[in-house]
Amino acid sequence: MSGDLVVSIVLVIVFVLVGGVFAATEMALVTLRESQINAIAQRGRRGETVAGLARNPNTFLSAVQIGVTVAGFASAAYGASSIAPSVTPLLEGLGLSVAAASTTATIVLTLLIAYLSLVLGELAPKRLAIQHNARFSYAVAPILGGFAVLMRPVIWFLSVSTNAVVRLLGGDPNKTGDKLSDEELREIVTSHEGLPDDERRMLDDVLSLRGRQVSEIMRPRPEVVSLAVDDSISDALETVRALPYSRFPVVDQSIDDIVGFVHVRDLFELPDRTIEVRKVVRPIPFIPATARILTTLTNLRASGDHIAVVFDEYGGTDGIVTLEDLVEEVVGEIFDEYDTETASAEMMEQGGAVDGRLNFQDFEEATGVTLPPAASDTVAGFVVERLGRLAVVGDRIDVDGGVLQVAAMDRRRISELHFTPTAAAETD
Repeated sequence: MSGDLVVSIVLVIVFVLVGGVFAATEMALVTLRESQINAIAQRGRRGETVAGLARNPNTFLSAVQIGVTVAGFASAAYGASSIAPSVTPLLEGLGLSVAAASTTATIVLTLLIAYLSLVLGELAPKRLAIQHNARFSYAVAPILGGFAVLMRPVIWFLSVSTNAVVRLLGGDPNKTGDKLSDEELREIVTSHEGLPDDERRMLDDVLSLRGRQVSEIMRPRPEVVSLAVDDSISDALETVRALPYSRFPVVDQSIDDIVGFVHVRDLFELPDRTIEVRKVVRPIPFIPATARILTTLTNLRASGDHIAVVFDEYGGTDGIVTLEDLVEEVVGEIFDEYDTETASAEMMEQGGAVDGRLNFQDFEEATGVTLPPAASDTVAGFVVERLGRLAVVGDRIDVDGGVLQVAAMDRRRISELHFTPTAAAETD
């Protein structure tokens, strides 16, 4: 094998590998997530260059295509013109004519170079780039940036031409891609094998909160226990001792006139039990019933508040919500010595008591039954809506997966229902 033939083979392989570097750089930049781009951008000037390329697809895609095209053309053309003449005599020795040997050598070398280009210049580099996209981008993208600067006139011409064609086909040349929808983001979270089950469930709960309002989880107005500003500390202590709460709203004239709240610790620490509650009232924030759960959670954490008044569109008190209520929507139920945990598995199989205040999502988690959309946010409201009248004890409605029966009333409000799964109902 002559020295010229060895040089020709080495050059062909070099051209193929150069094309592979361009292809891998393209794949690495395309697959970078925005969070990765932001992290790379914070790693100095080199990182800013990489981030700039990743956010400007017109520049790096044009540079990549120029590099891949030139490298591919060079490897194919150089291989056919420089290596084929050295292979032709070998084929002539096998009995082929000069013309047939030359044509066969060109075809075989073209196929061989195409194979090398696919494996070494496309598939393997791109697969490695996908597996290590951030590292590969940081290492190679600046080189691509320099090449892009060198080829700026050609890239400008290609970009103008590409933008014109994209507009002609009804596309937006400035759009980089569709944003992830809530459903796609949730699918990514639930299908991510690297996340433990509890983390996956928590993230899914956070995503499900988008769009949900505080009115869905608040303690409604009729169930709010309050203290009067002119109550004595002694009277207030008599009220709070029997209740499992640490904070109580304080009202002036009515529940629509909440002036603040008191913490039970403040009541017990006062030696003089004859003074009025107004002396220990703390300010309480007010939020609209339409406020988003996640936004409210963020605001309460930032302000250090643990309780807030929820007001309706007319300015009246709609209910109260606590920081614990909001946190439980993210991490699940938080049970203390006053809470009783119910077994969801037993509820799904045998049924059981259901609080009328339960919202649809909590009802589904407890029973496995999804209630159809309704105007009300609670199970009690759903039952009244289906009945079309005020409920009485014993009323029952059928739902997909079971039966709901009114078990207890608090005046005109359903305070408790009994859920019976379909299988258990059929057995009965």
